[in-house]
Amino acid sequence: VPRLKPGANCLRPFGTIESGNINLAGVLRQPDAPMPRTPSSLNRFNKQVLPVLHKAAGGGNILRLVKAIQETDQWNSFDRFHDTTRTLVKEYEAAGAKTEVREIQTGGRIGSGRWIIQEAEDFRSVTADIVSPVRKRIVDYLENPWQVIQWSAATPHQGIAAELMVIDTREQLEKIRVSSVQGKIVLTSLDPRSLLPELSKKGAAAVITDRLIPNHPKATSWTKFGWGGIPISEGPLRMVGLVLSSAEGQQVRQLLQKHGGLRVEIKADIRRYTGRHDVVSGIVKGAVNPQDEVWAIAHSAEPGAIDNASGGAVCVEIARILESLIQEGALPRPKRTIRLVHGYECYGFFGYLENEPRLQPPMAGVCIDTVGAKPEVCDGILGWHATIPMSAGFVNRVGESILRASLSCSNPGYRFRAQSFVSTSDTLIGDPKYGFPCPWLTTHWKKKGNWDAYHSGADQPKLLSQDGLAMNAAAMAGYLYFLANAGTSELVQIAESETARSLKLLAQSKKDAARKRFIRDEHRTNIERLKSWIWEGNRAEVLASLNECSVQVENSANVKPLRASKSARRIPRRKAPLSPTMENTPESLAKKFKEAGLWDWVLFYADGIRNLAEIAETASCERGKEISIEKVAQFFEAHAALGYVGLADEDEQITKSRLVRDLKALGLTAGMDVMVHSSLSALGDVAGGAETVVDALLRVIGKRGTLMMPSFNHRAAYAYHPCITPTTNGAIPDAMWRRAGAARSIHATHAVAAIGPKAREYCEGHLEIGIWEAESPIGRLIHGGGYILALGVTHNSSTAYHVAEVSMNAGCLDPFASQHRIIDESGQLKIVPGLAWRGGTCPVSPAKLDAALTKRKLHKTGKVGNGDSSLVKAIDLWNLRRAHLKGFCDKCKIKPVPEWISRGAD
Repeated sequence: VPRLKPGANCLRPFGTIESGNINLAGVLRQPDAPMPRTPSSLNRFNKQVLPVLHKAAGGGNILRLVKAIQETDQWNSFDRFHDTTRTLVKEYEAAGAKTEVREIQTGGRIGSGRWIIQEAEDFRSVTADIVSPVRKRIVDYLENPWQVIQWSAATPHQGIAAELMVIDTREQLEKIRVSSVQGKIVLTSLDPRSLLPELSKKGAAAVITDRLIPNHPKATSWTKFGWGGIPISEGPLRMVGLVLSSAEGQQVRQLLQKHGGLRVEIKADIRRYTGRHDVVSGIVKGAVNPQDEVWAIAHSAEPGAIDNASGGAVCVEIARILESLIQEGALPRPKRTIRLVHGYECYGFFGYLENEPRLQPPMAGVCIDTVGAKPEVCDGILGWHATIPMSAGFVNRVGESILRASLSCSNPGYRFRAQSFVSTSDTLIGDPKYGFPCPWLTTHWKKKGNWDAYHSGADQPKLLSQDGLAMNAAAMAGYLYFLANAGTSELVQIAESETARSLKLLAQSKKDAARKRFIRDEHRTNIERLKSWIWEGNRAEVLASLNECSVQVENSANVKPLRASKSARRIPRRKAPLSPTMENTPESLAKKFKEAGLWDWVLFYADGIRNLAEIAETASCERGKEISIEKVAQFFEAHAALGYVGLADEDEQITKSRLVRDLKALGLTAGMDVMVHSSLSALGDVAGGAETVVDALLRVIGKRGTLMMPSFNHRAAYAYHPCITPTTNGAIPDAMWRRAGAARSIHATHAVAAIGPKAREYCEGHLEIGIWEAESPIGRLIHGGGYILALGVTHNSSTAYHVAEVSMNAGCLDPFASQHRIIDESGQLKIVPGLAWRGGTCPVSPAKLDAALTKRKLHKTGKVGNGDSSLVKAIDLWNLRRAHLKGFCDKCKIKPVPEWISRGAD
């Protein structure tokens, strides 16, 4: 593994921005600075692999599928969206990929801010006819599905008939009397979405828009009363909504002028219900650790060809390219899984990310939205928008390198343009805590605004370029494959490159402390995310290389912490994934968000460590203009009221010094070896979170003590990789094992981690010895005079009592009867023996351990932070559990249930 030596020259230029300026975090502009060279592994990939991908790409395949997707999505109806699901599944399976379909329920949690479609809607038939003084059909959904506004109300079976009136300005609508609008059908050239409250208030029976589409007078605009439904503030409002092209509207206006009045009859058979919508995944399954995933997202359930059947069709082609080359032996199957996700924009992806059980978030990905337009449609601009500013921006540079190389392989007339972050809002999935770094590939923008046919019936397949679609598919197949197959060498090279970039930016920042902190924090985020790519090699050596990168940037930044007033030192901590949608937020809170004037993703700066002043400074750097602390405070107070953050006064948080004091009072002393089970939330609002708890524990036991924690995944991991597999034991153990100085045992399901002079001694040989044998890590602690500390939990959470059970020859546990997977130091998948857990509940409940320890005065109890805690000598807990089991194990009929797994990735 290559290592960065302190002071070594790592300034390898890596990509440039077309304008010649560096686009930092989307908006912040820096003076000219040469960028580091492309890492050699990426350069080699671009020269050797990328041409193969381009040769395999077929634009005709993609264009055919665009037409198939649009054929069903254009109806804007949930029953037809299920037809699109069937099309996608069929195409992925034909491409050789696996598929998954997850149902996302509509309705529920009103006013929660969650991304929830409140009601599904099926269109059956909708017509509108002028019935007097002439007869003329002006709307027929079955002939032109674009003619109905999504979330339109239905009519009674017999329909509604009313006079038509024209209102073309807001001022006119505001001034006109209720009696003049009551019961009328309103024709307007405005977007009716914003008019809905006022039209409803004045009693309009229906609204018809003939909004002009630039340069497409015969095109019907794609119109919605709300994005995922009518906003809850307008929930009671129900109105029939129809759409005419500007040309059709002009004909109606001429008839109105000629006859002095028109009577229109509307019949709308529209079914509203609480139902479901689909999230479809096409899966190129990883060969070694398929549970680690790289995603592409492309929204469906929209009627256009470019926006957005193109994105969905390109994703299917990505799967076909990769699977065909893998089957031919031209490419090895990637180490990790590539998941290509289709769903309702925002509402599908966010619902899936929030509700689908997952060991850890996806590693990285891309939003493929509005791609493959003919150069004349998009001014030849191929846009690569940066990921959200607070996520790991190294993906921007990886994608840029691959796209530039792709345009050299096959250029359908595009000019590459690296662009700032833009919320689609799908790209909010770049939430660094719950989501993944997610740039956006698009041919959406022209030099000025959107392409002409955007969100209209003119958005048809004829606007797409076969060569452009193929080029985009090959480039994104390369981007996803490179990330899914990257190993330790790639991550170290990228880390070096990102470090060089940060050092250049810091050198240009001179005495600007705020900007330096911003650049330093950006680099920290990149390094932390890159640690997830450790694959082969010695973990300690790799982390040492990454830490050297961090030290160089920290030393170059050399900035003091920001000082702030007491009110500005409040710290917001995230409590819910992603950001709220205003459509599902109570009007009073939505008003506060609007008044704060901040953008949605400022919420993602709330990492539980930054205070309001630090977030205001960071947001100001991102935007390039000052953001007041007062506005930031208002923003987070509204989020706290909605339940998205907790907002704590820094002076009221539980500090490291208090934890140290409480731990000492509980009896923890220097030189102790201690196994800790914990609940961070039970301890209260700890300043600095889990890291502070680990720091406090290490401070008390000192350099002579050894700290041990469970690092189990409880069979949640497909394959245990000691360098990257998270633990399911909570935030404190997960923070502890990730430290550079931590040793972690090799056990597929129940590893432990330790820091201290005996760490390696405790952790070695775990797989061969057995999970809870006397010579296992926990067994060695018990018989070596160690202690068990329960922080905010009971000893029912302790696993030391299982060592006692094994010592009693309990027939319900077998340490070697199952098969599980691990990934060894060389990055190879291995099948290993592992624990077979009992097939029933132990009749001797461990829940009575705490009461028995108290009765026999074997443990010391007290508060650590706000959490009830207990410290006991491990051998005493072991003896007590043995005493409770005496006479039971020999008679117990509960047996272990072995698990047997296949050797392949399936």
